[in-house]
Amino acid sequence: MDIIFVRHGVPDYALSDARQMTQLEKDYAPLDRAYLRPIHDLPVQYSKFNPDAILSSPYTRALQTAEIINRKLNLELFVEHDLREWKADKLGGYISLEERDRRWLEYRSALKQRACQPEKSYESHQELRSRVLNVLERYAHYSTVVVMSHFNVYESLVGHQENSMQCADYRLMTLRDCT
Repeated sequence: MDIIFVRHGVPDYALSDARQMTQLEKDYAPLDRAYLRPIHDLPVQYSKFNPDAILSSPYTRALQTAEIINRKLNLELFVEHDLREWKADKLGGYISLEERDRRWLEYRSALKQRACQPEKSYESHQELRSRVLNVLERYAHYSTVVVMSHFNVYESLVGHQENSMQCADYRLMTLRDCT
C-alpha cells in the first residue's frame, strides 16, 4: 500500500491560549484561517497518486484538514483514534506543562537513539509505532491512502527526523517501508 502522509494544517491556538485551556481542550482548536489557502491547493498534488481513502487522526486540526482536502477528492474518510498524537501520560491524567516537556525531551532522545524504553508513564516510540501500524495494516487492501496525522506519528514510522515536517506538508512512503 502506498501512503501519502500529510501533517495537518496550522492550528489556531489564540483562543485556547487566551483562556489558558488544558492540552485536551487545545486539541479542539480549529485551523488558522490565515493558512487555509495552501490546504485548498493540496488535492491537486494528491490526485496524481490516485488515493482510494483518507485516514485521519480524530484531532480537530487533522480532521478539518482532511475535510478540506476531501471536498475535491471525494474519497471515503475514516477517523482513526490511534492516529492521534503521542500520549504524554498513559493514565490520561493531568500533568504540568513542565513535566510534559520533560517527558517529550526524554521521548525524543530515546527515538533519536532508537533505544528501547523501559516502562514509562508516557507512551514509548515503540508503542506509538505499534498502534499506528495496526491501523495502517487494516487498510492494506487499498492501493493508496492519504494519512492525515501528526509529525510524531510520522516519526514513529520513519524514525527520528532532525527537521520537522511543516504543517500541511506531505511525504510519500509505502506500508512496506514502515514494517
